[in-house]
Amino acid sequence: MGFAERLLEASRAKDSIAVLGIDPQLGGAGVPTGYELARFCCEVVEACAPSIVAIKPQFAFFEARGLDGMRALAEVIRFARGRGLLTIADAKRGDIGSTSAAYAEAILGTGDFGCDACTVNPYLGSDALAPFIARVRDGRGLFVLVKTSNPSSGEFQDLPAPDAPLWEAVARRVRGWGDDYIGESGLSSVGAVAGATYPVQARRARELMPHSIILVPGYGAQGASAQDAVAPARVDGTGIVVNASRSLMYAYLKEPGATPGDAAARAAEAMRLALNRALRAKD
Repeated sequence: MGFAERLLEASRAKDSIAVLGIDPQLGGAGVPTGYELARFCCEVVEACAPSIVAIKPQFAFFEARGLDGMRALAEVIRFARGRGLLTIADAKRGDIGSTSAAYAEAILGTGDFGCDACTVNPYLGSDALAPFIARVRDGRGLFVLVKTSNPSSGEFQDLPAPDAPLWEAVARRVRGWGDDYIGESGLSSVGAVAGATYPVQARRARELMPHSIILVPGYGAQGASAQDAVAPARVDGTGIVVNASRSLMYAYLKEPGATPGDAAARAAEAMRLALNRALRAKD
């Protein structure tokens, strides 16, 4: 079964389009007192599991912690899979062909850090993404950076190229890559990233990529609303998953006395319900 079909199946089973971003911040309250990194992350994953369809570990926060961080990353991936969750590596890789092939093996292979899907950076061109796209035939998924959620994303992504912003040219290329991998659901396993902080552009992204699953960051701590987040959903409400990281992992900071798991569970369920209400209102 292709990645798109597996994601849609999980979404229907849980009535959810929510994704938990695993972003264990560095310093400060990054890991609560009395917790080790893996235990903290796994407690939050287990607590959120009933409300989410996938986790999205941000590799950088684990890589920055050296060998201990990478061991924790492998443990979190295994733990999430054991709870029936899909795994999306937020790695944003993209390099020359041979290096990309190594990245694809590491992130979408069967090794310690292998995930069901990953984020990729398209700005080195088609040969950089070819090794990742080849993995789609093996049931893996991709989310190509198209219009990201950060404030300065327009510095390059919005440049005219020449008749439309550069990000639209990327979106059209994503459709070209993805049209070869449309499953029975009508969705492609070659998807895109389009931030909830730019809902107008996200709706345009859907027009340009009618079959792509769009991974939507920016909900929660980055300030986007549920209505913003569901902007690129297809007419039937499918075709998107929405990520939240800090607002779930660190929900306990706003609930004195609550454990990280209990607070995250409540925040994840509230997110699931808010997104579903926004989808219904969009109809």
